[in-house]
Amino acid sequence: MSRLLVQNLPVYITPARLREHFEQKAGPGGTITDCKVASKSDGTARRFGFVGFKTDSQATAAKEWFNRTFIDSTKIRVEVIDGAKNAPAPRPNKRPRLGPSPNDVEATPPSKKQRPDVAPAKPVPDAQLDEFLQVMQPRAKGRTWANDAAPLASETTSGPKDTEKDVPMEDEQPQEGMSDMEWMRQRMSKNADVVEKAFEQSDDEKDAEESAMPAVTSSTEPPEGKDPDTETILQTSRLFVRNLAFSCTDQELLDLFSPYGAISQVHLPVDSATKQPKGVAYITFANAADAVSAFEALDRKSFQGRLIHILPAVDRKPRYEVVEGEGKKKTVKGEREAKRKAAAGKEFNWSMLYMNADAVASSIADRMQISKSDILNPEGSDNAAVKLALAETHIIQETKTYLESQGVVLESFSSRARSDTVILVKNIPYGTSAEQIRELFEPHGTLTRVVVPPAGTMAVVEFEDASDASTAFRAVAYRRLGNSIVYLERGPQGMFRGAVPVATDSATMPVVHGVKIATEDVTEEQEDEPELSAGTTLFVKNLAFATTTERLVQVFGKLPSFSFARVQMKPDPKRPGARLSMGYGFVGFKDADGAKKALKSMHEFVLDGHALSVKFAGRGTEDESKAGSASSKSRTTKMLVKNVPFEATKKDIRELFGAHGKLKSVRVPKKFDSRSRGFAFLDFVSRHEAENAYAALRHTHLLGRHLVLEWAEEAEQDLDLLRKKAGVGYGSGSSEMPGRKRKLDMGRTDGNDDPESLE
Repeated sequence: MSRLLVQNLPVYITPARLREHFEQKAGPGGTITDCKVASKSDGTARRFGFVGFKTDSQATAAKEWFNRTFIDSTKIRVEVIDGAKNAPAPRPNKRPRLGPSPNDVEATPPSKKQRPDVAPAKPVPDAQLDEFLQVMQPRAKGRTWANDAAPLASETTSGPKDTEKDVPMEDEQPQEGMSDMEWMRQRMSKNADVVEKAFEQSDDEKDAEESAMPAVTSSTEPPEGKDPDTETILQTSRLFVRNLAFSCTDQELLDLFSPYGAISQVHLPVDSATKQPKGVAYITFANAADAVSAFEALDRKSFQGRLIHILPAVDRKPRYEVVEGEGKKKTVKGEREAKRKAAAGKEFNWSMLYMNADAVASSIADRMQISKSDILNPEGSDNAAVKLALAETHIIQETKTYLESQGVVLESFSSRARSDTVILVKNIPYGTSAEQIRELFEPHGTLTRVVVPPAGTMAVVEFEDASDASTAFRAVAYRRLGNSIVYLERGPQGMFRGAVPVATDSATMPVVHGVKIATEDVTEEQEDEPELSAGTTLFVKNLAFATTTERLVQVFGKLPSFSFARVQMKPDPKRPGARLSMGYGFVGFKDADGAKKALKSMHEFVLDGHALSVKFAGRGTEDESKAGSASSKSRTTKMLVKNVPFEATKKDIRELFGAHGKLKSVRVPKKFDSRSRGFAFLDFVSRHEAENAYAALRHTHLLGRHLVLEWAEEAEQDLDLLRKKAGVGYGSGSSEMPGRKRKLDMGRTDGNDDPESLE
């Protein structure tokens, strides 16, 4: 409903003049995407036109403003239309004539000068005249005994031309002793054969072709009830959309087509010179039926002021294929590589911070000035897999700190929404520089930033345009870089905060010391806060960015039962080592009554020009790296580790997690054949130790498997859950087992009871 129909326009109106009228400053405003004036074949205007706006609200406001206004001295009428209406059938100007008109005969009199190339009409054959001419011929010009063999006039005029040539062949033989009846019967049979010949199949080549023409025409016609466009869409699940507004984006197309089904890809071609959309798009659905529904519902409908036209699109040809050579069939490995490259970006097979194990070992060995064989020595006392996992954990912590200093929001890694311009480059060899990453991606578009952590085990690339990022993703995925194959993944949406930071030398940044100092500071703050019960912590929101922790303590410290107060901080991407306020904080009290009184008294209290919003905090949910999940509200010290390699032993698990916290027990369940079941239970000494291990090892791989960490439920919660499950069907407290048949004692029923209602 973003397209307007403008009627009663002046005859001399032009599209530029119509656009100028709707773009006047006194009007409601809006972005005009289309402006047309209908014209006849001779170029004169038909006195109506169309104006398209970006949104429906803009079109409605323009209709209310410009309806019944004047263009020069002509009052126009403006209506809102949805899409293209079916045009009525063309009506003839005059009624059909049953015969030739006398005016046409007079207008075109016959004349030899007007038609000199027309052959004269053949005279109508006269049978009596032909017979008279044959009889009156002189005897010297013909033989008298051959007069009976001459063809009659009735024979020559009764059949087609080929019959005139074929039939007399049978009469050239002398017919002696033939009676009149036999002669007449012979002529009658010939005439009957000529009539019946129309129903026989001709042996002539030309006649055979003519008789076969209707059969060929009928076979090429499509069967009734099947639309070729629908058949193509059912095969490809892909739509071609044209006549789009040049300001249209991928997200707007996704919002338009997503209500009809899951969309696999939205491709909006962009002009390489102007970086503007070309007005067409390709939409690929996950299900073919959804594509047909979108085609039937949106074809020739108004979208952003334009009537979009949807056509079926064929499958996109793969650009990057493994070619063995002419006449050679692809090997199984080549076909697998081609399928994997074609499916790049559709599935996420790795974690966000996935790193190549060889690159991790090379980075640690180079930093400690030892060889990789010393780290991966199987003859040593420590397990090589555990040492490699610990090295990966150290590299991940270092990478996190560096990414935060470059303006990366680590909390966005848990988001499912993916960015169209950010690409994570993983599985790259150790020592890869930013220049090498830039040379790999820069030929496909303009780069906004390239971030390579000091370890050099992964990189982050951001493009200026989304279409360039898609092109680079398809071109670089699974390409070989050094001795590794590049893995690509779309970055999370909202990954970067603020503008591009000033480029710094990653090799000179004190990354390792920064991690230790930040951990010690956080630990001291956590140790200063006493252990509080549930319902004693308040969440204070809408703080001024200038409000500090001291200022918050000064305001809330006068309340009874006050325990602590702090403002949540984050690193400053522009100033390494500095921290910024996040606009909220937490205030703790010794008992629940003090927290309730503080909530009533401090809610909407004005502090530094901001009205505070105070509510009870769900302790443990404010920081995902500390809590992990919603179940961490309880102070449990038990952790569940999933996706444990079957080759990992109890000793390996203890060595890996014991490096980040003190363990009370480690349990690895096994099958009847003494093989691991793929998960483990850990019990730490304190909650603080468990949270440190969770934050450090949540992205770690052990023997190539990503460890999935979750908080285990308390024993009391487990018992309550078991009781709930066991109590299903026992709600009435009866001694009878649920699901069994019951006996019905008819003698105990009262007169008022209905026996059919009893079970």
